[in-house]
Amino acid sequence: MVASRRGKRGETMGREEFLEQLYRSMYAPLLRYAQYALEGDALLAEEAVQEAFATAWRRIDVLMGSPNPQGWMMETLKHVIQATRRSRDRARWAAQAAEEAGEVAVTDEEDLDTIYGDLVGQGAYELMKEYALEHQSVDELARARGISREACKKQVQRARKKLKKYFEKQQE
Repeated sequence: MVASRRGKRGETMGREEFLEQLYRSMYAPLLRYAQYALEGDALLAEEAVQEAFATAWRRIDVLMGSPNPQGWMMETLKHVIQATRRSRDRARWAAQAAEEAGEVAVTDEEDLDTIYGDLVGQGAYELMKEYALEHQSVDELARARGISREACKKQVQRARKKLKKYFEKQQE
């Protein structure tokens, strides 16, 4: 462990030397902790420890001023691990949502027009049908309508609101 901020001959240690000494003494214990905290994922654990040391370098003045640099490093690693877990969980949720969305039954256009016949011909319905079912981009929709991209984005936004209100009324 880093005993003091003084070098071999008593002179004050430089930033790089201080961080290097801290790295040599703390890397293995931090890596073990990260592997445990990240359920044995060695690659993620190594990335987390490296990110903690990168943070230490960016905040070297704070680290060197800390009465407990080892504790500071451990707390920094804990924050990195929390962020890593959140990112990993978000990615898992997104993958799961995408997988579940792929399982949704696809309704063809004519069935949709039959089901929602009272909406056929309304601009909001037609716009959302092209956007969602035909997978047209906002740029494509804007060109087809001869309007700007921003105006088209606003129309899509309004159409979503209008259709949302319609479907909420249908559920009552």
